[in-house]
Amino acid sequence: MEDSISMSSPGLIAKLASSVGASEAALRLLISIFLGFPIVLTHRYTLFGKLPNIQHLYFALTGLAINYFNYGSDILHTVVTVVIVYIVLLVFQNSYRGPIIVLSFTMAYLLIGYYMTATDTYDIKWTMPQCVLTLRLSGLAFDLYDGTLPTILYFVREIVEELKMLMILFDLQELSFITRCAVLAIWGHLALYKYISVWLLVEAVCIASGITYNGKDDKGNTKWNGLSNINLILFEGTTLFGHYIEAFNINTNHWVAQYIYKRLKFLGNRQLSQLGVLVFLAVWHGLHSGYYMCFFLEFICMIMEKDLQPILQRNGVVLEFLRKPGMKQLTWLALKVYTLVFMGYCMAPFVLLSYHKWWQVHKSFYFMGHILWMPWYLYRPIVKKLLPPKEHTS
Repeated sequence: MEDSISMSSPGLIAKLASSVGASEAALRLLISIFLGFPIVLTHRYTLFGKLPNIQHLYFALTGLAINYFNYGSDILHTVVTVVIVYIVLLVFQNSYRGPIIVLSFTMAYLLIGYYMTATDTYDIKWTMPQCVLTLRLSGLAFDLYDGTLPTILYFVREIVEELKMLMILFDLQELSFITRCAVLAIWGHLALYKYISVWLLVEAVCIASGITYNGKDDKGNTKWNGLSNINLILFEGTTLFGHYIEAFNINTNHWVAQYIYKRLKFLGNRQLSQLGVLVFLAVWHGLHSGYYMCFFLEFICMIMEKDLQPILQRNGVVLEFLRKPGMKQLTWLALKVYTLVFMGYCMAPFVLLSYHKWWQVHKSFYFMGHILWMPWYLYRPIVKKLLPPKEHTS
């Protein structure tokens, strides 16, 4: 199904997008985010406290209108998915078949959509909100089966157009390796901020609506972080890849932990469960090879990180050395550079998507991430022998 809006003759939005060098789809998406403010404020001052059905109808109609504004007749994909899932949940009430059918159907529908619409770039099409809808409806099905209510009202995933690649392979090859690493670190951080900036805008809309209310803190101050998707302080201060996972895309991480990771306990192995989660996330994102390489790198990176930390922590001599004057600051700086550069390395396939693009970038960095993380189990015995558990003695 083609997007009727994008197929029409150029209008005001198309001309405006062209004048600023953006795609029409990206501009429509940005406008839609800002439209959230008048929508929620209108609800707050005219409908809040009224009959629930009237409020539900208001949000349903405004949501469908924004969807149509962005994707035209492709809005039918959303409607069809919701209706079918509703019927499934009615038919299979209190049955384990319900969540299985819903997850299978929504994932299959999403993957077929990816296959039918995918290009070599990041696409702002109906599949983008569909991937969020897949998680929301699947989570609802699991919650109904478990006898609980949904705890996350709404969250946003990847809704901005692909960031233009700042580094061109041939230009990179002309730079020194150190300079290339600096470019990779800066580019990777900017690539993450394209998501963060949109999440913060959407969170502002949600705060204005009041749905982010999250009780009060110990001092009695009201908390409005119920839909926060990024911990900026932790994100900017990160010195470990585990910090990135804790700080970035919090809602999706919570979802996969609750509905995927915990249900893979039957595997009897934590790493297999983590691998299952990352495979699910890669499939959920789409069919591009870059997604699978990105999450594979996360998997092998975290294995090494989690193994190496206790080895260092059990060696008192190493810890004592790191506590010497100035060493703490140098260690922080080294780890900061490490995470920035290698996060850029991991983000390259996620952003570039196509094999021939991200492969060339990794090749220009001599596959340093693969070489560092993949053979960890081979050289871990050497590291453990060099750093045996022992206390520091004066």
